[in-house]
Amino acid sequence: MKKNYKQRNFSSYDITIVFFLLVFAVLVLFPFYNCLVLSFNTGSDAMKGNLYFWPRQFTLENYRKVLSEPIFKTAAINSILRTVITTVLAIIFTSVYAFVVSHKQVVFRNFYMLLGLITMYFSGGLIPTYLLVRDLNLLDKFMVYVYPNMFNMFNAILFISFFTGLPAALEESAKIDGANEFTILFRIIMPISTPVIAAVGLFVAVGQWNSWFDTMLYTKSESLETLSHMFQKMISTMQYLEQQLTQVSGESVEQLLKNNEVSTVTLQMAAMAITSFPVIVLYPFLQKYFIKGIMVGSIKG
Repeated sequence: MKKNYKQRNFSSYDITIVFFLLVFAVLVLFPFYNCLVLSFNTGSDAMKGNLYFWPRQFTLENYRKVLSEPIFKTAAINSILRTVITTVLAIIFTSVYAFVVSHKQVVFRNFYMLLGLITMYFSGGLIPTYLLVRDLNLLDKFMVYVYPNMFNMFNAILFISFFTGLPAALEESAKIDGANEFTILFRIIMPISTPVIAAVGLFVAVGQWNSWFDTMLYTKSESLETLSHMFQKMISTMQYLEQQLTQVSGESVEQLLKNNEVSTVTLQMAAMAITSFPVIVLYPFLQKYFIKGIMVGSIKG
């Protein structure tokens, strides 16, 4: 049997679109690539500038300095735990709220929606929030990472938009078989809600993984250190030392670090590469669900 292959002719319009997409991809990806190049280059050489496509003086000292921190292991474990625990609990808590308010016959539904919407536009402020955390006895406790981040109204709106688009016959048939609301939600609705779960889960997970301000504000003990806060302290400390040395010696930073393999910039790039790596690895597996979940929320929200 002969197979007939149709030859596709690319028009000038197709070529133009592909060209602009390639240019756009390069513009988006090049800054990330350049950060990776700087992270593998010596600090003194990076200060000379004109470092774009590959390291001039290759070194692993930037990564060695980050990974050799005494509290790195503790910080990594805390970051992983807070990300996983908060993401799971946030999905459960937010989905329960969204499932309830997605039913128009629920008593005080509009009031519950209003309470959620208020949190999108107004916050209690830094000091009242700190006082509330203190009164709840969460200061210097691991759960201070979890409880304040278990609900977000934007994520709830995504769930609500998805739930309202599901056929009502799903719930009706389940109720006829004697299922209660929790059974309907967790055994029928949630298993078919993979797109919105992936979207919300990615939002929460990335936010938790990159968060450092709450660690600085609510914790004191090193046993609760997180990666993002550890990196922030390392970079701030090195930057402060560089400034002090330049003021005392009167020399420029380039002169002071002419034989140093680590600088503030290269250390920052290495820390950025380490923190970005888990997200880059995870995102391709969630991409199709993530895009579908976002589109559902944007169309029906």
